[in-house]
Amino acid sequence: MNQVEISDIDKEILMKLEYEFPFDPQPFKIISEELMISEDELLTRVKKLLEAGVIKRIGMYVSFRAKGMDGALIAARIAPDKIEKFRKIALGIRELTHNYVRDHPKYNIWFVLKASDRDTLNKNVKELLNQVDSNDYVILYSKRTLKLSVKYDVIRGVSWSPNNVRNLGKVPTAEELGISKELLIDLSYPLKISQRPFKDLAEKHKMKEEELVELIKELHEKNVIKDYGATLNGEKVGIVENGMVLLNTDNVEQACERLALNIKEATHVVLREASDESWKYLCYSMIHASKKEIIKNVAKEIAKETNSRSYMILFSIDNLKPGIVI
Repeated sequence: MNQVEISDIDKEILMKLEYEFPFDPQPFKIISEELMISEDELLTRVKKLLEAGVIKRIGMYVSFRAKGMDGALIAARIAPDKIEKFRKIALGIRELTHNYVRDHPKYNIWFVLKASDRDTLNKNVKELLNQVDSNDYVILYSKRTLKLSVKYDVIRGVSWSPNNVRNLGKVPTAEELGISKELLIDLSYPLKISQRPFKDLAEKHKMKEEELVELIKELHEKNVIKDYGATLNGEKVGIVENGMVLLNTDNVEQACERLALNIKEATHVVLREASDESWKYLCYSMIHASKKEIIKNVAKEIAKETNSRSYMILFSIDNLKPGIVI
């Protein structure tokens, strides 16, 4: 995938869309005023960046927990001649995301899968891997997501986001919030690139635009909604490497919290529990950068910050499900 030449004004636009996308019925109007360009010019540039594949989408991620689901990262050993079959199967599973070949000495395939509950999740993992004759895997259940903010500093060439970790406890469900699951599902889809991107969704759910935006802001504060704003295609902006950093540490919950609070380059920070008790690496984070050396240096900072006994960096070799943003 080729990197795209991006003008200085487009870089400013990308940074605004990522880091400062307003909670407002007319967010593009506010951004255009801040950049001192017309709203029409801004919308035209944003659409071109979408067409070029630089922007994956503008919107938000809705926590699977709020939808009453369970999720896990699965590490599996799949024979090289079965990887293509697995890739094709995975493309048809909406609940399967982040599907990568990684350079672990034993487990070469790492993917995320969600299901209605843990028993269903276990059954689906087994049935899926049976299709490619794999029975060697470990399921790393998501216990707590402490940070999810996939933002790329297109100027520095590294993932970076403020550590505004809030509400590290249980994410409320739709029922507990008194809102419909259908609304949460609709919020998972990309916003329209228009002067009033919330208009149609508000009308569908019989709300005023201002009411919907206030609800989104409230859900963001409660960690139901994360990664609000633009999601970029890292490779298109020169962020061509990604490393999963796994920690083996005594107090894993405290280590994950320190990582989420103090390492700005981390896009995901997840505390996990393993289906195999011998698996000791239970705090996970993702780092994205233009060079592997940057990721290695951040991993050293992570190990020092968390006082970890050991750590691994698993670099991505191949993305088996590219372009998936929901």
